[in-house]
Amino acid sequence: MPLEQVRQRLIDTFARWGKPGAMRVDNGLPLGCPASQLTPMLALWLIAIEVAMIWNKPACPQQNGRVEKMQDTTARWAEIEQATSLSDLQTRLEAALQLHRQTYPVIRLGGKTRLAAFPQLETSRRVYGPSDFSIERVYGFLSAKLYTRKVSVSGQISHYGTIYSVGLAYKRQWVQLRLTADGSSWEVLAGHQVVKRVAASMLTAKCIQNLTIMSKSKST
Repeated sequence: MPLEQVRQRLIDTFARWGKPGAMRVDNGLPLGCPASQLTPMLALWLIAIEVAMIWNKPACPQQNGRVEKMQDTTARWAEIEQATSLSDLQTRLEAALQLHRQTYPVIRLGGKTRLAAFPQLETSRRVYGPSDFSIERVYGFLSAKLYTRKVSVSGQISHYGTIYSVGLAYKRQWVQLRLTADGSSWEVLAGHQVVKRVAASMLTAKCIQNLTIMSKSKST
């Protein structure tokens, strides 16, 4: 599914249930990518609208056990293997979720449904709006990280879709990058010393809002 469609689904969910304070997710795309060290674009957008990201460790679904179990239960109740189309699958899932939330009595809740036991689900929520977006939240999140890159034989590194020239003096060496607090540039470190600063040209509010940070490679 295209990233924009995924985001729209999230916005629809926020409109129905409110914007969460945090989201716990696994390390698969589009919200995680441990192999590259990079925080995916959609996750950066969520951080910008004040939704904290909590990533499970790779291959550790038990860290989100309740959600994993809920998905298993929902799949069984919806009998998803019998779905004849995507629209039929969606209908089945929505019916199962309504049953789970609004109809099925829970013994540990005194025989109440989940919605009856927790009516604040319908009233206590953070409203989402485009004005929630703040690029400073992204800068604050990224500036606390340190990224490791190996310099190519031509003296270049690649980071967030941009190719940067570090210099032939550092070819085949490992360097690190950190974002300045104002988000304007990446500091390149070698031996714990800043040896160069390069513009963080793709890390703009517009690129994050449009989910286009890594849409193409740019040399600088």
